[in-house]
Amino acid sequence: MKRKTIFLILLTVVFSITSGAKAAGNRIHKQTFVFAVKGTDTLALDKYEVPDTPGSRPKPVLLFAFGGGFKGGDRAESRYLPFFHFLAQNGYVVVSTDYRTALKGFDPQQATGPEAFVKALELAIRTAVEDFFDATRYVTDHSKEWNIDANSIIACGSSAGAITALQSEYEICNRSELVGRLPASFRYAGVIAFAGAIASVGQPEFPIVPCPIMLFHGNADKTVPFEKAVSGDTGLWGSATIAAQLDRIGTPYYFYKIENAGHEVAVTPLSDNLYAIMSFLTKMVAKKEKVFIRTDEQGIDKPEVKKDFTLEDYLRSNL
Repeated sequence: MKRKTIFLILLTVVFSITSGAKAAGNRIHKQTFVFAVKGTDTLALDKYEVPDTPGSRPKPVLLFAFGGGFKGGDRAESRYLPFFHFLAQNGYVVVSTDYRTALKGFDPQQATGPEAFVKALELAIRTAVEDFFDATRYVTDHSKEWNIDANSIIACGSSAGAITALQSEYEICNRSELVGRLPASFRYAGVIAFAGAIASVGQPEFPIVPCPIMLFHGNADKTVPFEKAVSGDTGLWGSATIAAQLDRIGTPYYFYKIENAGHEVAVTPLSDNLYAIMSFLTKMVAKKEKVFIRTDEQGIDKPEVKKDFTLEDYLRSNL
């Protein structure tokens, strides 16, 4: 009996040491780097990863842009961290980046009408994309040092950050002048957008076929339009419109629609849909499978809510 007890104690100690070593080996390592100084703005990015073992293969990267309506936001917001850590534990290097929030000084009292806000929003998006491209360039320039795969960078973001990520791929596909900030022939390996949209004159067109795109959106979102919010021909085109265009041109995508949900979908998938995200990254990005996936989530007892928002509704939500 005594020998059995000693054996169990030793087994427990060995198991505890092994588990502790494994946990220690999977600890997330965070580093912060300044990638640009623009006027009074110092732009930094945070890199999250599980440290490499000697001889390990270069890792894919997820480059993340925070939300905040182009008025504010924090690249290290606590709600994002479990998502970053989950991906790092699953073999990704996560880079969460700053960008200038050009609407933070916008005075709605000075707006003469919807057109004034639309122009200010277009400038804010362009500014964010410029900074996102500069962060992308910084990551690719450090690919050897960081042991990352510069051909496997996924653009990702929440709300305004989702707009930034989608718009970045859209600018690449349309070869805008901003693309000159990137390495020659650079392409994102994928895009993941939590309640995002694309700004364009008329419906978004893709002269160059885009990378695989994952779209999360609630169809009752009055902050970022699920379908569209336009002034004349110019405005924001949401996930439903983007998915329809991707379907038309035969680009792989994963459209996760949540019925009767609002702008909370800019954040909830970062904790609720981790394995759907990993499925997209595995099937469409890593394995390059040519598939469409549409998921329509609907609460059985959830009541119907308003969905037919006007341009003025969207403006009030964002001012």
